[in-house]
Amino acid sequence: MKKSSFLFGTLLLALVNIVVRSLGFIYKIILSRLIGATAIGLYQMVFPFLMVVITIPTAGIPIAVSKLVAEQKSVGNKNGIYKVLMLSLLLGGLTSLVLSIIVSLKIDFIINNLLKNPSLYYPVLWTIPAISLITFSSILRGFFYGMKEMSPAATAQIMEQIFRIVFVLSYLYYKVPSNPLAAATIAIIGISIGEFFGLLYLVLKFNFKKIVTKSYFIKAYSSSSLEILNHLLYVAVPITLSRFVSVVMQSINAILIPQRLQTAGYSSIVAIETFGKISGMAMPLLFLPFTVTTALVINIIPNISEQLAVNNWKDIEHKSSLALRITLLVAIPTTIVYTIFGHHLAELIYGQEDVGKYLSIISYGTLFLCMQHTLSGILHGMGKQVITTINYLLGMIVQLYCTYFLIPNPQYGINGFFIGFILSTFVIFALNLITLIRYIKLDLPFIHSILKPSFASLFMIVAMIFSYRGFYQLFESNGWSTVFSSIIGGCLYILLLFLTKALDFKHILFTIKE
Repeated sequence: MKKSSFLFGTLLLALVNIVVRSLGFIYKIILSRLIGATAIGLYQMVFPFLMVVITIPTAGIPIAVSKLVAEQKSVGNKNGIYKVLMLSLLLGGLTSLVLSIIVSLKIDFIINNLLKNPSLYYPVLWTIPAISLITFSSILRGFFYGMKEMSPAATAQIMEQIFRIVFVLSYLYYKVPSNPLAAATIAIIGISIGEFFGLLYLVLKFNFKKIVTKSYFIKAYSSSSLEILNHLLYVAVPITLSRFVSVVMQSINAILIPQRLQTAGYSSIVAIETFGKISGMAMPLLFLPFTVTTALVINIIPNISEQLAVNNWKDIEHKSSLALRITLLVAIPTTIVYTIFGHHLAELIYGQEDVGKYLSIISYGTLFLCMQHTLSGILHGMGKQVITTINYLLGMIVQLYCTYFLIPNPQYGINGFFIGFILSTFVIFALNLITLIRYIKLDLPFIHSILKPSFASLFMIVAMIFSYRGFYQLFESNGWSTVFSSIIGGCLYILLLFLTKALDFKHILFTIKE
């Protein structure tokens, strides 16, 4: 299997995403038991703030680096590769420095007016080192993605998580903090510790002598440098804007949904509980397929950019179609499982069946959500990030409209949010698809791409239902019954894909060897 092949990179990154998310999930469980609900609450007040801040330097620049490095690599321009990297490090460094200074100077305003908790001074203060560390780490990962060297970036992600977990849990185990605030501060410091070691690994894997010994690669006022910088900004700014809108929308929903639910007649406590169950429990399950689509998006951008630079439209069409077929193979069964089996999954994971009701409703948007994610990655690789941002903004307007006007209506209530969510995901998906087919011809035969996976998914869910009933009579446990029936269903689904040739083993081997 070639390490530069599209499928190898996707499989590797998907596996890493699973490992990192699993470690993070286990870490959160252990951390909550060690430091308690109050400390976790303080930590959760500061962590989203950090995510908003780092959205600016890390949302668009790493993707731009991945795209431009792949373009320069495809035409054999080594000077251009390292010039892109140095300019992006300079741009990211300046952006993170400005943000760090703003946070330092306005820390009192942040804790008193934004977070509305003056005791959070030190936790917010310790987010400052993480801003630059996360920025440089993201840019270097983007460089390795663009070079089609997935292993260093993947290993760095795992190292970040491991060092963060080891530092925080070791400290908390050997020196129990005197109060919840101190415990939350240690958890925040752990973010910087993990990012430092991840960044250190990336630096060690990268030979900076290539740049240091060839200083002519970057001349601040050279026309080529200004051209590359303009290209960096042209790619990065729209993607950053789109991601920033997404983060802002999450914040707006956190404020607006409970308020509009109370207008519809919900009590304050019920409104907050309902929103918490949707955003904190159902949504994380809904985004599980992004383990695969994120790997696809990260991998498809440099692959398409590389082929676009040499006008290889045939390969662009092939890889785009392959990425969308993989997305459908994941999204179709996930949608059906969540819709029919959501109650059992929610009861297994959270012990609350009503979360499963919410999951079953919003899961109707899973297919569109996954497809829009992959489609946006393909369009970003083709340099169409402006139109994808416009498509995303139009979808968000639909969601905001439904949230504001439908939720207060007692006839809809929380269903108003679900309607807006499903409509917005469909709108973004449809607009991205229409945009893509204007430029390339997709090879997505209905029978192989949709009908066969749907057929296999239906058989899978039937097998899961009957095996669940059998195991439940045997064990009288929802947990074990759900686990075993899910394993049986998953194995049957993969087997049926091979039997119906929705997955062609020979074709997969050929693609891997490309």
